[in-house]
Amino acid sequence: MDPFTFGMVFTGLTGGSLMGIALLDKGGVKINEDLLILVLEIAKYGSILYLLKKLSMLFL
Repeated sequence: MDPFTFGMVFTGLTGGSLMGIALLDKGGVKINEDLLILVLEIAKYGSILYLLKKLSMLFL
């Protein structure tokens, strides 16, 4: 998957999951915000590492 497509898919999935979590929160389900932040940060760092791996292939 090229980096542009990866960025679009990652942004869409993150936004969709956050909308789902907001609907659950509005529906009365208790959301652990600390865990949510941790998962989003790990996903962000994972995507940065993936993009760096793809970029390194351009220069090697």
